[in-house]
Amino acid sequence: FVDDNNYFDIEAYRYACKIFIIAQEILVDLASYPTKRITQRSHDLRPLGLGYANLGTLLMINSIAYDSDKARAIAAAITAITTGHAYTISAEIASFKGGFADFEKNRESMIRVMNMHRDAAYKIDVRYCPSYLLEAAREDWDNVIALGEKYGFRNAQATVLAPTGTIGLLMSCDTTGIEPEFSLIKWKKLAGGGYFKIINSS
Repeated sequence: FVDDNNYFDIEAYRYACKIFIIAQEILVDLASYPTKRITQRSHDLRPLGLGYANLGTLLMINSIAYDSDKARAIAAAITAITTGHAYTISAEIASFKGGFADFEKNRESMIRVMNMHRDAAYKIDVRYCPSYLLEAAREDWDNVIALGEKYGFRNAQATVLAPTGTIGLLMSCDTTGIEPEFSLIKWKKLAGGGYFKIINSS
């Protein structure tokens, strides 16, 4: 989502978030779960797990130290866009499919938590975050509140920041999950034995 000028394409990123939230929402009804109780809870709450990978590379190619105020502000904005847009799409789906089964009994608590997230998006340090990222993060969370209060949410959970490991490597990510790079040359141990070398191409 970064062009040759290191500009983060917010609209393309939002579109990807939308597609993956819709796909995950569809999969809730088609997936297999290990127990009847987990199956029931998954259908009642419809939790999703949108996340991202390669944040460390984004910072690296922009010469931003991972443990810096600027890195934290950019990571906060991208994370706010990810989560905010995911819940915006969840509310849009709820507008015609209805909220998750337990939404009404959790309405007050969930709206309160969503407001806390919006407040956090407005507290991202403007000194370190590019204004276009900050504006997008705030816009997404304003939309979450407006749509969520009107329609509720289709999903009790929409995002998760998980380690992406091998999946990230298959997507040609130089860094996986949200962690920084720990070596420019890595060795991956294979399940069937042996290793292969991975060189950071960024």
